[in-house]
Amino acid sequence: MPSPPEDESGDPGLAECLRLLEAVPAAAASCPAFRRHWPSISASLAALSDSLTSHAVPPASPLLAPLAAALRALLSVSAAGDAPRLGHLHTISLLSSTAATLSQLAADARLLAAPATSGADHGSAADALVSRLRLGSAASRAAALDELASAAPSLPEPSAAAAVSAVAELLDSGGGGGGGDLRERAVAALAALACSDAARPALAQEAGAVVPHLCRALESGSSSGAEHACAALLPLTAASRDAAAAVAARGGVAALLAACAGGTPAAQAAAAGVLRNLAAFPDLRPALRDEGALPMLLQLVSLGTPRARELALGCLQSLTAGDDDGDEEGQRLKVEAFQAGALGCVRDFLDGSRGDEAGLAPALGLLRNMASFRYIAEIAAASGGFAAHVAAALGSDRSATRTEAALALAELFGNAGGVKAGRHQHEAVAADCVPRLVWMMEAKAAAERDAAARALAALLAASGGCRRAFRKDERGVVNAVQLLDPGARAVDRRFPVSVLLAVAPSRRCRKQMVAAGACGFLQGLVAAEVEGAKRLAEWLGKGKMLGVFPRT
Repeated sequence: MPSPPEDESGDPGLAECLRLLEAVPAAAASCPAFRRHWPSISASLAALSDSLTSHAVPPASPLLAPLAAALRALLSVSAAGDAPRLGHLHTISLLSSTAATLSQLAADARLLAAPATSGADHGSAADALVSRLRLGSAASRAAALDELASAAPSLPEPSAAAAVSAVAELLDSGGGGGGGDLRERAVAALAALACSDAARPALAQEAGAVVPHLCRALESGSSSGAEHACAALLPLTAASRDAAAAVAARGGVAALLAACAGGTPAAQAAAAGVLRNLAAFPDLRPALRDEGALPMLLQLVSLGTPRARELALGCLQSLTAGDDDGDEEGQRLKVEAFQAGALGCVRDFLDGSRGDEAGLAPALGLLRNMASFRYIAEIAAASGGFAAHVAAALGSDRSATRTEAALALAELFGNAGGVKAGRHQHEAVAADCVPRLVWMMEAKAAAERDAAARALAALLAASGGCRRAFRKDERGVVNAVQLLDPGARAVDRRFPVSVLLAVAPSRRCRKQMVAAGACGFLQGLVAAEVEGAKRLAEWLGKGKMLGVFPRT
């Protein structure tokens, strides 16, 4: 009996599979070799026919191609009669494998039909996807992974958690027999799930299982695989130090830097973000330095997309974040970053920035970290231009940008006060900053208030012009006194005390301090031995205010 011809398109559709299903029973009746396997084959054929005729399987379903191939294999056996051309053992083997394939395809078709036959809300459709990931054939699993990647943003939390677990199991099983293509699809599904708020808690719990697979995908050489792996690692390494450490321990830093160098724009940005997350942990920073991360990150700041530049600057900011003078590793990284051209890179970025870019805050943070090293601060102050950029950033609409600008200003003027080059110009710029910093001391964010006090303490200590500008501002003294209040949390009291000490020689300012309630606040600060509090109390005890504090 001749085998039915294939579709002219070469891509079997639903009608072609139904035609083949109808042809198999008649063909099998004339072939004795079918007798042993016919019961299981006929059951699978009936189940497949029910699923296909109920319209539960889409016309473009990936199950149709393997189904058509299996049916044609059966017809080829029946066409051989007693199979003299194929040989008896070959015929038996072919029938056995085809029967198993049809059984699996029937199960896959039932899974596809489940949402359609049950009213199929979104949760049941997601459950069907998870079932296909765990039980389906390689073709069914591949299709389920693609559908999961598309549906990930809208999955409810229970379904998202089940999907993450199923993808992790699939990767642990070696791709479920589907080879590298199936593993790459699984990584793409994880990347899509990583963008879902509902899936992130489950993804964090599975970090130990999926991070090794994502690292392998990074090293696979596939540009899409690296991009998806970076996208999945980005939230994982942000939420978990263990995940970040696992990436570093498996040699992920080198692979991430390779993605920064030659990946797609999206991969470059995501890889820079993962490196930024790793650099947030001080014990992982040496791994980045040893792999030569500094030159690559600086290159990305110069040539990358806006998102890649922002994340690369954030990584550089974290790498140079050591504030303690005893932190030798942090100081070494600052010097190495300076030698690699980080200061010039920041200047070029600030010169070319347009308005309040997303990368402005990390660029100012990097400048602040570099300027905390006195030698670098003096070079930055002497080269000019930085103070004007920082002053302009104080007018940003973003609290984070204003905070970083104030901290950078504090380091520049606090550590480079003795630099004479351009000093008058810098003082003029600094005096213009005073009203903005006074206003920032009223901000809702405690970090912004603290940063404003730090900047004012540095400016008033370095510049007479800044002291005059502060005294003229009616809210300056009052706002600084309010930061002495123990209720003003997350504010280092040393800095508002330093601000008030800078203008304490002014009798008018002292009266303002007393009227604003400084005396009551200072009693607690003196008892706590806050630096400068006792001296300020002595200033307020002079003249008519003598006796405010008890003599000891």
